[in-house]
Amino acid sequence: MLGLLLSHPWCSCMVLLLSVASYIGVAGTARTATTEPALPFQQRCRAVCGFCATAATRLLVRIVTQGPVPRHVAFIMDGNRRYARKSQMDRVSGGHYAGFEKLSSVLEWCRELGIANVSVFAFAINNFGRSAEEVGALMRLAEEKLVELADRSVAENNRYLRIRVAGNRELLPAGVVRSAEYAELVTRDATAMTLNVCFPYSATDEISCAIRRVVEDAEDGAIAELAAIGEDTLEQRLRIPGPDLDILVRTSGEIRFSNYMLWQSARMAYIQFVDVFWPEFSFFHMFRVLVSWQMALRSINKRKAQMGLSP
Repeated sequence: MLGLLLSHPWCSCMVLLLSVASYIGVAGTARTATTEPALPFQQRCRAVCGFCATAATRLLVRIVTQGPVPRHVAFIMDGNRRYARKSQMDRVSGGHYAGFEKLSSVLEWCRELGIANVSVFAFAINNFGRSAEEVGALMRLAEEKLVELADRSVAENNRYLRIRVAGNRELLPAGVVRSAEYAELVTRDATAMTLNVCFPYSATDEISCAIRRVVEDAEDGAIAELAAIGEDTLEQRLRIPGPDLDILVRTSGEIRFSNYMLWQSARMAYIQFVDVFWPEFSFFHMFRVLVSWQMALRSINKRKAQMGLSP
């Protein structure tokens, strides 16, 4: 069924329109960042392309949702600084602000697609080794945007987005911790979608902390016998809860995990490396990832069954 839909000429036309509209939209963002005013003709072109992109997105959403939809998708949002240099934006904060705007768009796409769990790699623990200026800018951005995301969710009647901050909070400034606690508190009753903001995070820190919790629980008597300790015991104590990760997407063209969700990825997650910077990631890229996963899903489930994992 999906193959027939994808082969339809109208689908091909819409994909082409979405690609062109996404390109012009990104170019418009870069132009705005350089404060160069748009000409009237360019403004009209952007308006037309925006309409085409919306129509194409709606069609592609309907196509994708004809097949299975992943329950949990994770993103390594890479390429913000390189995007800033390419677009002549402020190198310290410009690219990261553009990256947050893209995250807002991606969350809307996931909402329309019915993806219930999204995880994003917002700040790695080793990023504290960057310049004090950049780290400070990222902390201020997190403090501001966590509250903004939470307030946006609360403003909607259905409180669609639950926010969880998954990371080592002992490393964070007090202001960021307060924003994280506020975001989690006011969105705790949302049920439609969960956003795991991994900040500051590394997979090895997550696993080592889970091991320490297993040891503490065993010493306290919460775990009766050492023989009862297994994969599930450790998994229940990870910072990023289930369901199993279906898809991991990394942007910017880099082919590495960067110490992100290593445990979760090992359970037959579908890995996709996309050769665009995160602020340039479009719905067309998302569409291709999802269709590719759908086509591979039978093989993935077969391998999971062989490993004794639930599909």
